[in-house]
Amino acid sequence: MVHHQQESSHEEQRPQHDSPSRHTVITRLFLPIFSAKYKTEVTAHCLLDALSSRVIPADIADDSELQLLHETSGYLWKPPAINRVFDIRTFFSLYYAPFARAAPLLFQKLRSEAVFGIDEAAYQHAFTQPLQPVDSLGFSGSLFFFTADGTQLVKSIGRKFEYTFLYEKMLEGYAFYVSLHGGDTLLCRIMDVVYTFHHRIGAWLGVSPSHYIVMKNTLHSLDTDRGCQKWDLKPPGFFEPTRDLVPDSVKTEAAKSGLADQLEASDKILLDRRGKQQLMGLLERDTEFLKDMRTIDYSLLLGRYPVAMFSDKELLETDFAKGVKSADGKWVYRMCLLDFLWNVDQLRPKVMKTAGKILPEQTITTEPEMMMDEYIVVPGKEEDEISSDEDYEHVEVQS
Repeated sequence: MVHHQQESSHEEQRPQHDSPSRHTVITRLFLPIFSAKYKTEVTAHCLLDALSSRVIPADIADDSELQLLHETSGYLWKPPAINRVFDIRTFFSLYYAPFARAAPLLFQKLRSEAVFGIDEAAYQHAFTQPLQPVDSLGFSGSLFFFTADGTQLVKSIGRKFEYTFLYEKMLEGYAFYVSLHGGDTLLCRIMDVVYTFHHRIGAWLGVSPSHYIVMKNTLHSLDTDRGCQKWDLKPPGFFEPTRDLVPDSVKTEAAKSGLADQLEASDKILLDRRGKQQLMGLLERDTEFLKDMRTIDYSLLLGRYPVAMFSDKELLETDFAKGVKSADGKWVYRMCLLDFLWNVDQLRPKVMKTAGKILPEQTITTEPEMMMDEYIVVPGKEEDEISSDEDYEHVEVQS
């Protein structure tokens, strides 16, 4: 059954957006110069226009709807072809963008009970409220928005080689992989992708991304004032490839620390033997998939919550995306692998790899096999990394 946007009681709560025709060329080109909020407001407006639209467009949602659901070769199931479009009505826009959903039926399937187990009505309802812009989520230059309920994170994809890899290889590979394992994976839950291939001045200037992904906010409700903590973990010594081209002599400690967090000895992930085996098994299987996709530069996002923030029912979870209780009963861990769109076969990473050979002082992890191996700590591999007794083990995921 297709879940259309906010039928019944939710319909009247949908934001009323202006039609594109009401945005004049002069407004789009000159208003941003005088309004600091314009970029955020217009971008959020355009994202909501796409994400609050019907999964199946109204102009084709007729008697053929059931057929569309089963014809998985149709364009509603496939990533969009990268074909540029010129439209004078949007060409002069700095921030306005006519976004559309990519492979909407494919993502509806991924959100279903069989894969991610997301309530479709609740998901669609999240986009009837204004998006909340977020600062300081990373050093990538991406734009971030949360839904009003905090359950979903919308992130821009600004680099051409990233969205090219997403559409040409990763999207279908990701969908097959997470469907095969019924959502039992540490890979972040990608709920939607929106895009535009319209030529726009804002896109040419690099100030207005044309591609966004919607992800489940794995660290939903994380509150440092209540004792929560989070880490963005990468293998030791690894930096984002573009930053590795900066000589060590000019790298600040602040810049280095911003690229990856350190998991101190006192913060080791504390799991029982079964939990540890589950975690290491997922890490090995997921990083094997990412190796096969020839991707690097991904992170393990880890959140730690006081156990008092969860109900007894929630504490029975064995899903690391929802939360797994620590062996000592004090904490709940949530985690996911994310930012896996840096593909070594794309042009720019090849350039970075070549430059890394020219600058031998830099350490550039450009081989997927190396990235995978550095993430995995085999249980018992080094006695000083893992301590255990009859009841629990300290599990160290390299940070």
